[in-house]
Amino acid sequence: MSSLLVIRHAQASFLGADYDVLSPLGEEQARVLGRAWAAAERVPDRVYTGPRRRQRQTAAAVGEAYREQGLPWPEPELLDTLDEHSGQLVVDHAVAGYYGRYPELRLLEDRSDGSGPPSPERRKALQVYFRVFREITRAWVREEVEMPPELEPWAAFRARVDGAVRGLVDAGGHGELVFAFTSGGPVAVSTGLALELDDEKVLELSWRVRNTAYAEIVWSEEGLALNAFNAIEHLSEPRLVTYV
Repeated sequence: MSSLLVIRHAQASFLGADYDVLSPLGEEQARVLGRAWAAAERVPDRVYTGPRRRQRQTAAAVGEAYREQGLPWPEPELLDTLDEHSGQLVVDHAVAGYYGRYPELRLLEDRSDGSGPPSPERRKALQVYFRVFREITRAWVREEVEMPPELEPWAAFRARVDGAVRGLVDAGGHGELVFAFTSGGPVAVSTGLALELDDEKVLELSWRVRNTAYAEIVWSEEGLALNAFNAIEHLSEPRLVTYV
């Protein structure tokens, strides 16, 4: 039996000037993950990472924890096929159409204070934003929303990640342990592949994936199976549990 751990990146800088950078808490989460797995001597045979900075930073922090313990850490291989979906860009394109119904969304246009605790007004705006985010992405998955032609459709995203997972499995030998650092969407797609879930169920799963959580996909001659989803046993402190 071989095992693939599909790991979501640590907390990024949501509403900051550049989302694609780990926040200070995200850096801590990644170090905690690395130290926990190093202490358990959970040594991978292969390591892969998606192209985003937040994904690569998470892998680098985990690898550093292994090296601190004198454990081997394979050089991560970058795979574009482990990139996140275009859902955020679709929402960015469509959200202005909701300003008439939800004028409080305009509060989120100012990203200068994204690193600090939100004001009550901004917190309310965030609640509305996430509701609208779900509404738009559901419509996107159903192909009911117009989007710029350069953005990858949901169906193409899912096929891309399915292919990436199958490629990682096919390249593996018996008893291998493989790490793949990516984002919430590919974690959910990997889970959906193992469980044969439909698109909307996979999308719903993607909203539940916590930072540094992982899905464990095992495989043998009998095929793929799911051992774990959204696992965060390494995050023992509630303050370390985040979703963005």
